[in-house]
Amino acid sequence: MRNWTENKLFMLEDVINREPLIQDILRQLNDGLATDLHYHSELHTRGVMRHTWNLVVADDLPERDKLLLCIAAAYHDAGFLIRRENNESIGAEMASSAMSNSGRFTIEEQHLVAQMILDTKFMRDGPAQISQTRLSPWLLDADLSNIGSENFWESTRLLALELNLNFDEMLPITLDLMTRHAWLSPAGKRVYKVGKTQNLLSLNEKLRSIQ
Repeated sequence: MRNWTENKLFMLEDVINREPLIQDILRQLNDGLATDLHYHSELHTRGVMRHTWNLVVADDLPERDKLLLCIAAAYHDAGFLIRRENNESIGAEMASSAMSNSGRFTIEEQHLVAQMILDTKFMRDGPAQISQTRLSPWLLDADLSNIGSENFWESTRLLALELNLNFDEMLPITLDLMTRHAWLSPAGKRVYKVGKTQNLLSLNEKLRSIQ
């Protein structure tokens, strides 16, 4: 398993190294994000890229789709460079513009990546996120992979810190999100289902202990 994972990570680094669009936005995120964005940092973006890559490799998506998803993952939180509320539209615009300027992507591909980024927006009611493109499921699952992984509690702590909330205040918000959330990609369902179930049990136990 270790060699398989390392191989996927190496291939992702190869994509990053040969794609100027991704290199550029990672530099911008590293240099320009506010220091009090404890959760939505460059590290988070790189993590979402890594999880996206792992999922698309596991589901054996075509190479072009892998590249488009990597670009979408790299830009999915780029809007935080400008504003925090409704940042998705800014990130979508930045990605579309960069792709257009490169001259290497079709208009359809630009629109696809932009819509994937827009789909990462959290809904106030109903499903936590809504997939509106054929590739969005993999990006959305990667974006929320923390709720099905071992870094669940650390991610929750960082998000509470970013939102200036007491940790205990963050817990019911997290429960609401997890209750309305569903994995959307085939790999996401396989990889994160058990972890989410375990984290949800731990979260409910924690909530009971503080009531």
